[in-house]
Amino acid sequence: MNFRELGTLYKKVRQSRGYSINDVTSDYLNKSQISKFENGNSMLLLDGFMHAVDGLNMTMSEFFLAIGNFESSSSHVIGEKLQELINCQDIEGLKKLIVLKPRTNERKILNIKVKCAIRELSGENLLTDEDCQFVDKYLTDREEWTMFEINVFSMCLEALDTDLAYQLGLQLIEKNNFYKILPYNAQIVKRTLVNVYVYMILRGRFVYAGKLEKKIDRLINSSDTDEKIVIQIFKKFSKYRQEENLELLSEIVRDIQNSKNLGAQGLAERFEIFLFNDK
Repeated sequence: MNFRELGTLYKKVRQSRGYSINDVTSDYLNKSQISKFENGNSMLLLDGFMHAVDGLNMTMSEFFLAIGNFESSSSHVIGEKLQELINCQDIEGLKKLIVLKPRTNERKILNIKVKCAIRELSGENLLTDEDCQFVDKYLTDREEWTMFEINVFSMCLEALDTDLAYQLGLQLIEKNNFYKILPYNAQIVKRTLVNVYVYMILRGRFVYAGKLEKKIDRLINSSDTDEKIVIQIFKKFSKYRQEENLELLSEIVRDIQNSKNLGAQGLAERFEIFLFNDK
């Protein structure tokens, strides 16, 4: 979901509750800001968005539950289809999502997400220099990221230079206190940072991975089970890549099987993609 869709959905919720724009303004958020947000002309930063939702006399959970009743945009449907195809490892299905001459930035980003997924799953690289330059500029030009930019970063790592991905990961860690105001958002940030950690190992940037691991360890807690498992296995894989120790590889294979035995089939399959399609 991008900010234009979020603004449209916010307007629908506001109107469904019988509120005017004046009703939801406050000392922190004026009529012009809300109007521009609803019309897709600008995005509210997290604190502004929280004040906007508060103006509806709703909690964040209530708001996102409410927009579930409204959300039916084509981009949302395509996004769900993309995730479904990734989960099924359907390379041919993913290729069918690529639009040859995308007209909008949103469509270009979706194309890049699809191409990155294909490269990650199969090793086939359909990314062009133009794709890589576009996502590089898109992320670096934005001083403040919304959850949309974080999602783009997480899904488009294959299109980014490793040094840039590392620096963006560090910046995301520095801003984590801002994002963790909302537990769901904090979880997405943690998973994104773990993805960056894995990406660094697969690209052989072990020093970067080690530094990220230490920082991520300070962010995750006992409830972040999947993140802990990923770090545990890829820490071993990093050592294996550097030492070529076959005993470590055997341990990794056992860890993956244990994940399956514990019911984490999807997570285990992702490990197998990363480890045995290692490029």
